[in-house]
Amino acid sequence: MESVPGNAVLQCSQHCASRPTCFGFSWLQLGLCRLFNWSAFINDTWNSSDACDVYTRSEQFKQLQKRLKFVGCKQSSTHSSHICDNAIDGNRKKNLSFGSCTHTTGNPFEWWEGQLNAPSFVSYVTIYNRQDYAERLNKFSLQMDGVECNRVSLTLPFSVANFSCNAFGSRVRVTNLFGQYLSICEIEAYTL
Repeated sequence: MESVPGNAVLQCSQHCASRPTCFGFSWLQLGLCRLFNWSAFINDTWNSSDACDVYTRSEQFKQLQKRLKFVGCKQSSTHSSHICDNAIDGNRKKNLSFGSCTHTTGNPFEWWEGQLNAPSFVSYVTIYNRQDYAERLNKFSLQMDGVECNRVSLTLPFSVANFSCNAFGSRVRVTNLFGQYLSICEIEAYTL
């Protein structure tokens, strides 16, 4: 759960719509929006204190998350030296100029695909977007072994975000639906 400023229900809905993991909200008349994230409701992830209504994340949830390993990748095209491996090299910097991001040419439906070391259940994917031209990733399809598990259509660009997938397979693909370049600075797949 996250709290952000908001003076009306409309503002709360806009905040929620701009966050890929938000599935609902509550407007508090104190000028706050409570945004609800799906991971907050997985069993046994919250501890409460009997003395007051304070809830904290348990360490069990952190242990449930497991980052999956990519062993290779490919992309539809390559612009300059911005190869597909830049998205799985562990470098989370979001600056294309430092060689930390992938970049394709400007064809329609450009894609990036990563190969996992073993077939796995992918709960969600974390994408690190580039700092400039971040809006190019506002519309994309997330696929597992060629089957779409999430279609993303954002109104505001993101910096780093989690996108649910909940599918089994060994190939994770991001296909740009914006009709231009695709650039990813880092991508991580997780299972619960």
